[in-house]
Amino acid sequence: MNKLILIFIAVLSCLQLIAQTEAALPPIVFRGKLTYERKMNMHKQMDEMMKGQGSSSMADNLKKQTPKYKTDIFELFFNEKQSLYKPAPDGISESKMMMAGIPSDRNMVFNDYENKSATSEKKIFEKTYLVKDSLRNYEWKITEEFRKIAGFNCRRAETIIMDSVYVIAFYTDAILAQGGPEGFNGLPGMVLGVVMPRLNLSYFATKFDNFLVDEKVITPPIKGDKINYQSLDEKLKSSMKQWGDFLQRMLWYVNI
Repeated sequence: MNKLILIFIAVLSCLQLIAQTEAALPPIVFRGKLTYERKMNMHKQMDEMMKGQGSSSMADNLKKQTPKYKTDIFELFFNEKQSLYKPAPDGISESKMMMAGIPSDRNMVFNDYENKSATSEKKIFEKTYLVKDSLRNYEWKITEEFRKIAGFNCRRAETIIMDSVYVIAFYTDAILAQGGPEGFNGLPGMVLGVVMPRLNLSYFATKFDNFLVDEKVITPPIKGDKINYQSLDEKLKSSMKQWGDFLQRMLWYVNI
């Protein structure tokens, strides 16, 4: 009899634990707004720029004048069919240091998941481009690692982009839209975290607001010279030859 009582208590405890866990999980989400924090390690970025330039004293002096991390805030408005990713109001931290900026650092990205198309407004130094193309196609490998981001349980996935840039992403299937920051998409849910060690960049959701987004908010950008990614790459390679080995790194940032 004592054994039966102990078994009953154990089963009851397990059921209570399951109920508490399920209650803590967010509901399935179809629409809303996510706030992302983008961080760049500026000191590592400077090291990359100064490679092969001889003495490291210049980079060391610049580091003393520059915070280690540059942090910017972006917002992603979404429903199950479309999303718009853009800088939050006053979300871009300005810097007087030339090396503190990268091309295409304040992108607006409209993704149409139903029609598999994307429209991006990219400011590349003094020029603005309106890039119209198909949704990026990523070959994701889903792993068994999990972590919690912005209150959601997320699963880790990995891929390689632009032939050599390793990407770690964390997505949640509690948000049905298959998008994420910048142009990232194609996982079974919303991407809430992205890390690209080679580019010294990370994106992590910090806040979720669940509300019915006005359709007028999720509209594609319209400013800039119309172009696609292939033509943009060719144009930049031709006009930025003087950048030497660093040109490829600039193209990585443009193509995120």
